[in-house]
Amino acid sequence: MARGHLFLIVVLLGAAAVAGLLAVSRTSAQSRPVSGTDAAISVRMKKLDKLEASLQRQIAARRKASAAARTAPTIVYERATAPVSASHSGDDGHGDHSEGRDD
Repeated sequence: MARGHLFLIVVLLGAAAVAGLLAVSRTSAQSRPVSGTDAAISVRMKKLDKLEASLQRQIAARRKASAAARTAPTIVYERATAPVSASHSGDDGHGDHSEGRDD
């Protein structure tokens, strides 16, 4: 490998390492908590706690309403009984005589 190529590879690897370190330092700087906003965070947390409590009350009220609706009378569907005998009309394969009649 020629010295020029090797130098170019070393420079590119060095630039990539510097860019990586820069990205890591910016990321870690952004992830640090800012001490001046602790009061704002606690105010927002209190608001969220109040909202959560009101939602819990609404859920409890809906559960009571649905429990009251469930105590309504239950409708039970029953099948009709099967017919005792079926009437046949037309040709039943026994000829021209009728059943049960004496002529």
